[in-house]
Amino acid sequence: MEVAWTLASGDTGRDIEEAEHMLEMRRHRHFKLKIGAGEPARDIAHVAAIKRALGDRASVRVDINQAWSEAVAIRGCQLLAEAGVELIEQPLSRHDRAAMVRLNARSPIPLMADEAIESVQDSFALAQSGAASIFALKIAKVGGPRAVLRTAAIAEAAGIGLYGGTMLEGSVGTLAAAHAFATLDRLEWHTELFGPLLLTEDILVEPPVYRDFQLIIPDTPGLGLELDAERLSHFARS
Repeated sequence: MEVAWTLASGDTGRDIEEAEHMLEMRRHRHFKLKIGAGEPARDIAHVAAIKRALGDRASVRVDINQAWSEAVAIRGCQLLAEAGVELIEQPLSRHDRAAMVRLNARSPIPLMADEAIESVQDSFALAQSGAASIFALKIAKVGGPRAVLRTAAIAEAAGIGLYGGTMLEGSVGTLAAAHAFATLDRLEWHTELFGPLLLTEDILVEPPVYRDFQLIIPDTPGLGLELDAERLSHFARS
């Protein structure tokens, strides 16, 4: 399954260089930019410059982390659409569901709920109200693989898109999520299961494999992993 990479330095040139490196390695071709902490016009210009540099070779999404007001988001969504952004994650506060509904109806590109989903019940309420066009699925947040599959079933019944999110789990959690996501009939927005790539050391005999823009899901029994007993002992604390 394909895996997005997050660009979060805030430096346009540095982010473009990092994205180009990922494309050259054939590791990622979907990029999520973290914005919202800065002035909206500057953030949007930053995103637009990166999309221009990458062109059709890569998709660009943004995560605003609940930072915008509804008024800013109405204009911002339009400008991001014009820049070629394909997905906007949680632009508004998770507590302002009425505003999420209004913005989702007006936005020219899909809005994804992330912080707004903390339980299966949240996903039902969001689907019922039309507050998002995509759900970020996270096993660590909603209660494990079974709960994430119930969330996905609600989304599928409501015609809501699915995205395999991450809480930056290590290799064990990432492979657990990958196996759950692999059972879905569709995962049209792919995943961001890059947590193991941030580790300098792993506790598995064979860490997860990433190649040709994909996380390779093991086909061996269980989660397809073997814990490294020596590494576990090394990291143990009494």
